[in-house]
Amino acid sequence: MSEDKNNQAFNRESLNKEDELHGDKVEERFGNENVNQADDRFLDMSQDEVKGKNQIEEKLFKAIDDIKKNGATLEKQRNVTEFHKEWLTYSWPNYTEEKHLEMINMYEADTRYREYFGEEGSEILIVAVKHILT
Repeated sequence: MSEDKNNQAFNRESLNKEDELHGDKVEERFGNENVNQADDRFLDMSQDEVKGKNQIEEKLFKAIDDIKKNGATLEKQRNVTEFHKEWLTYSWPNYTEEKHLEMINMYEADTRYREYFGEEGSEILIVAVKHILT
C-alpha cells in the first residue's frame, strides 16, 4: 500500500471514530456541508500535515498544563486560544472566531467533547478562548 493510501486509511479510521462520538452534534451545529468539507480536508491531509497538527496539539496540551500548574495570564490564554485555532484550522476549511466560539460552546455543553482535554483542561480551554475572543 502506498504511503498516501496508508495515510488516507489511517485518517479515515480516525474520522470514523470521531463521527461515532460527535457526528450528530457537529452536523446539527455546523451543517452537513461544512462537516463534509472538514472531513474531506482531513482525509486529504498528508503525513506532514498530520505531523504538523499533532505538533500543534502537543503545544496546546502543554499550554493548558502550564495554566493548570502555574495559573493563567493573558499571554497564556492567548497562546491556548491561538494553538486551539491552529489545531482547528487543520480540519476546518474556513475558520472564523464565531465558529471557534461555537465549538467552545459545544465543549461546554457536551461532556463527550470535554473527554478529549479532560474536565480541568476543557475548563481552561473554554475560559481562555471566551476571554480572548469575546
